[in-house]
This record gives sequence, C-alpha cells and structure tokens, in this order.
Amino acid sequence: MRPKYLVVAHATRPHGLRGEIEALSLTDFPERFKQGLILYPSPPIAGIKSLTIEQVESRPSGLVFKFEGVDSREEAGQVAGHDLLIPIEEAAELPEGEIWIHDIIGMEVYTTSGEHLGHVIDVLRTGSNDVYVVKNRREYLIPALKNVVKDISLEEKKMTIEPVPGLLE
Repeated sequence: MRPKYLVVAHATRPHGLRGEIEALSLTDFPERFKQGLILYPSPPIAGIKSLTIEQVESRPSGLVFKFEGVDSREEAGQVAGHDLLIPIEEAAELPEGEIWIHDIIGMEVYTTSGEHLGHVIDVLRTGSNDVYVVKNRREYLIPALKNVVKDISLEEKKMTIEPVPGLLE
C-alpha cells in the first residue's frame, strides 16, 4: 500500500526570534523547498493544519524555514520535533532504475537458490550505498549493490539477492 504522504524534512529547533525554524532535509530533491510549498506536520500540531514556506535558506547545518503565520520563537517551538510531509502526488519522478524506499519496505527477500530470508523492515542510508534490513528468524544486512541485489520486482514485492561470502553468516 502506497503512503499518502512522504517525509521530506524534520524540524529541529527554533532559529532566531521571528518564527524561523531549523530543519534537516530528508529528500533527494532539496530543490523542492521553495516559497509557496505547503508542508504538513507529523504528528499533527493543534491549530496548525499545514505550513506554507514563506522563505527558505540553505546552510551547512541544514535548512532554515520561515513559514507564513509562524512569527515568534514560541510558535516555531511548536513545530520543532515534527516531521514535515508532502502529499505523495507531489513527489518528484524518480530517474530510471530507482525505487522509492516505501516500495522496498515489506518486500520478501530470496536468494538466487530460492532460500527465503525474510522481508525488508528498514532501509539504512549509509552515504555510499543503502543497506536493506531483512528480518525473519534472523536479521540480515543486505547492501544495495548490483553484485548482491540481482532483481527487484515491484509487482511481486520480491527481491532476489546473490549472497557474497560471509553475508548470511
């Protein structure tokens, strides 16, 4: 089942006195953060259904948002600690051969010899390559590398891997 929303940022703390808030970008498409973009806080905040970007600034430590109607440090404090989401319909098109993380979660994982290893419960973003956390009776960490992951079928929700020596021990 596809989610209705995607997490694209996480609000961390107020910044300054005018209602700005620091946030971490959690998207591969940071260019989406522009004036007028509507974000939805999760979990919901009493009295705040959505947040419209009035201004955004990129900094080495992350992003600084100024949202319409959030005009004080106290109001920004209400947003701190919340994930910021967009509707799935507004998600960017992925380049050929790439898959959304939410499509990987829940996939059944088999070896090329037919052994069932379990299902993907999480995807770790390591920087160099993603790592799929697969769990059944045991937990396996499967690197998302072409020499390991041989096939992914979105229709069957199935992943086939060729384990390298030591991977399943």
